[in-house]
Amino acid sequence: MKRRGFFKHVMLLSLFTVFCYSYWEMSWKASLLPSLTDWKSHLVFTPRSILASKDIYEVDMFLYAFKVAPLITSLCFLSLFAIILILIQFVKKQLVHVSESKVTSS
Repeated sequence: MKRRGFFKHVMLLSLFTVFCYSYWEMSWKASLLPSLTDWKSHLVFTPRSILASKDIYEVDMFLYAFKVAPLITSLCFLSLFAIILILIQFVKKQLVHVSESKVTSS
């Protein structure tokens, strides 16, 4: 039983490390969009009427990062999804444990 908890903690720590690195890499790739000379051709949701590249919407920067580095961006979201699932499972298990202990103690 203790090994399973240890494995979950190691897996959560590994996923968190992968998420942090891939998020950093994705945000670095996304930050390159305003420095491009043809940045307006990469816009999807931002209106083309904007004049300054600093007004680009974050979703367009994400889409650019996904176009440039799809593996890193996918890895970022998959690791985030896995972290959320593990945390939900942990909270659900704790709530079941608390409800069982209240039923037996009454």
